[in-house]
Amino acid sequence: MLIQLSFADYAIVVIYFATVLFIGLRLRHRRSGTLEDYLLAGRRLTLPLFVGTLVSTWYGGIFGVGEISYDYGLVNWLTQGAFWYATYFIFALLLAARLRRSAQITLPDQLERFYDRRARAIGLILNFFNVVPIAYVLSLGVLLRLFTNWDIRICILIGTSVAIIYSLVAGFRGVVYTDFLQFIFMCVGVALVIPFAFVKLGGSHFIVANVPATHLTVTGTWKLGEILVWGFIAVSTLVDPNFYQRCYAARDEKIATRGILLAIGFWMLFDICTTFSGIYARAAETSGMLMGVTDHKLAYPMFADSILPPIAKGIFFTGMIATIMSTVDSYCFVGATTLGRDLYQKLLRPHATEKQVIRVTRLGEIFTALLAMSFALIYHGSIKAIWKTMGSFSTAAMLAPMLFGFFHRNRRTPMTGFSSMLAGILGVGGWLLWQKLGHGGWLEPLYPGLVLSVAVYWLVNMLARPDE
Repeated sequence: MLIQLSFADYAIVVIYFATVLFIGLRLRHRRSGTLEDYLLAGRRLTLPLFVGTLVSTWYGGIFGVGEISYDYGLVNWLTQGAFWYATYFIFALLLAARLRRSAQITLPDQLERFYDRRARAIGLILNFFNVVPIAYVLSLGVLLRLFTNWDIRICILIGTSVAIIYSLVAGFRGVVYTDFLQFIFMCVGVALVIPFAFVKLGGSHFIVANVPATHLTVTGTWKLGEILVWGFIAVSTLVDPNFYQRCYAARDEKIATRGILLAIGFWMLFDICTTFSGIYARAAETSGMLMGVTDHKLAYPMFADSILPPIAKGIFFTGMIATIMSTVDSYCFVGATTLGRDLYQKLLRPHATEKQVIRVTRLGEIFTALLAMSFALIYHGSIKAIWKTMGSFSTAAMLAPMLFGFFHRNRRTPMTGFSSMLAGILGVGGWLLWQKLGHGGWLEPLYPGLVLSVAVYWLVNMLARPDE
């Protein structure tokens, strides 16, 4: 066990778990029983709830950003922050209101509206595997193990089970309300590290004296190609099902747009805290004040453990748990929606009742969680690598057909969506295989996949008949 918590710290963690379960169980009485209520909370999200659920859902990779900050410094802010802010801004201005007006339920719904059932089918496959929260389930298990010393399998099982119970019972409303509580813990917990580090270790002089000079440059030691690929992966936000679901669930178009713009400000604050905490951790390790950092994913929590006093430590680690759990519950619920709504209702059983769809969705959430836990136990590599691989596939395959669907309405044919997505998948997968054979290591797989997707879109669109 690496983290030492006091009785008060454990009490804060236990109170948090009890509260999220209480909220979820209480909300089961507020369900109307309709499918739209279960999947989108009746499309009545207010601005605070919209911002809370979006911010907390999108920041589950706290171990990953801690790892990048510890290893490379400020480049974390560029690759995991600045690129994403630009994409969020584009999403808010160009897509948020359009999505709310469309009155769809899922991203594959949108694809079928633009193209056909073939586009929905391949879109739901991409959608599902993009939201199976392998990295986040693994992160949650690792975090719980740090201060329980239980077997990693037990930690993953307990953390994931709690994360999905309230959404199984209350649906999307359970996700939203617990996300808001988790958002509060995130804000307070993550903000604690920097002031304590400043007081105990010192300010810029301590950092400059104890980290490589490249840690304090925006690009660090990264090559331009590796930096740019994160810019393209950030663009995957434009086809992220969690963003789509929340825009569909917003009470109106203004809330969807303003909510994303407000969320950007919170994400900026989070990135400042996590980036400089990771850099502080590296400086502390170099100076000898932080010992035993063998796994760089753990540098951030180990550093917090070394400088935070009781109670503050409990709040911080509860904030970390909340940060990851809010992502696990949201991703599992979107995966379940994909299986229940897009696969079962729309492709396999078009005449299924809403109760049947809700039942299958619940089973789908359990399946998604079990799949994520299974892969998390098998895979123990870098969280950054999981993000990059999944982000490359989803961006290359869905970005072009989705954006062209919104902004190229009068010049698209049904076959273009399916063909473009398939080309993107083959482009990324083919290049990954080529690299495994020892070739093409100089080019990130996202680039050939995205180029092939766009090229096939335009080629098929020109060759296909308008009424095809």
